[in-house]
Amino acid sequence: MSAILELSRVSKQFPGVLALDNIDFDVRAGEVHALIGENGAGKSTLVKIITGAYQKDSGTVAVDGKEVNFATPAEAQEAGIGGIYQEFSLVNTLSVAENIFLGRYPSRGLAIDWATMNREAGALLARFGVNAAPQDTVSTLGVATRQMIEILKVVDRKNLKILIMDEPTSSLSDNESQALFAFIEALKAQGVSIIYISHRLDEIKQISDRITIFKNGARVATEATDAMTIDDMVTLMIG
Repeated sequence: MSAILELSRVSKQFPGVLALDNIDFDVRAGEVHALIGENGAGKSTLVKIITGAYQKDSGTVAVDGKEVNFATPAEAQEAGIGGIYQEFSLVNTLSVAENIFLGRYPSRGLAIDWATMNREAGALLARFGVNAAPQDTVSTLGVATRQMIEILKVVDRKNLKILIMDEPTSSLSDNESQALFAFIEALKAQGVSIIYISHRLDEIKQISDRITIFKNGARVATEATDAMTIDDMVTLMIG
């Protein structure tokens, strides 16, 4: 299967720290590729380069086989890359539909087209099996459902190809996490590729297709998830 995202020999230096050392990393279409390592291993730096928040010092980044150099996060978003991070960006006093379309409400003349917005939000909720209504106020929803609404804000971009999820279950219960995993399977079925970052190795085993392990700014392994035990992961992460 061809790679939708490919990084080759990517390096990034900060004063006194080699954050990334000649990293090779790729993501295939419709897969969950887990990225694990101890704090400071280089995961966040890699993500920031992929999303345009940082610029690499050397190496290449390609999307759909074409080399790219994102100067800003907006350029990465235009190329189909979105990110979901630990801090929600939802407005709790607004409805689900208003949050999904925040900053880009459909309009009819000078007025907001509420009927269109609610209809499109409802279709999106149904498509991914999210148990919420467009008119629900976000503050009334559980944490897992709010996490899914956060994701739908990104998924609704028609060009979304790659979704980065950073510790998405950090504030979820086991049941809520299972609901999120079902949602991730729905994303995969829609052809979205996911870079999944988590310290919870049991869920990495459950949800991912491949695993890449970072240590001290270097990639130490990339393997199919089925070929790696949790003990293998721990050994490679900490030595």
